[in-house]
Amino acid sequence: MREEIIGHGTWYDKMARKVVSRERNLGRSLNKIRTEMGLGASGFPHIGSLGDAARSYAVTLALQEMGFNSELVAFCDDKDGLRKVPVGLPASLKKYLGFPVSTIPDPFGCHESYGRHMSSLLLDALDKCGIQYRYFSAKEVYEKGVLLDEIRTILLNAQKVGEIVQEEVGQDRYTEVLPFFPVCSTCG
Repeated sequence: MREEIIGHGTWYDKMARKVVSRERNLGRSLNKIRTEMGLGASGFPHIGSLGDAARSYAVTLALQEMGFNSELVAFCDDKDGLRKVPVGLPASLKKYLGFPVSTIPDPFGCHESYGRHMSSLLLDALDKCGIQYRYFSAKEVYEKGVLLDEIRTILLNAQKVGEIVQEEVGQDRYTEVLPFFPVCSTCG
């Protein structure tokens, strides 16, 4: 019997092999392969949030089983603006619409910001499920300048980036608008 039939033919095993093949074709290092999940911080987590983490973690585990050093990155989008006040939260949060969730006070008073509170809810669930991850906050990453080279590359190749986004996910908004959202010096 072939190995795929007795336990290594799942969708996440196939995805892991596809990732390794892609990275090799691009000439990238295979010393550490990271999978990633987005961690929305603008509202309460939902089953889709946990599903995203579980799928990414499954690929991470498949890569590890193949002998690769792999980790799941939980990247918190805490620079996103608050789009609406979630049901059940105080209407006083309306004054923060559009503000990055990392700059909004925690209405529950137990975290340094609204965004940190919301992201902690999903992180707690991941911990309880045994999903191992490495946490990154967009606010901290941007403040430390970790992504400066990547941002510069995107800005210099904005048209090409927009075309890739359109080709991969079907969104055409970045083919005409520069994919750059500067931070306001007043509100952060």
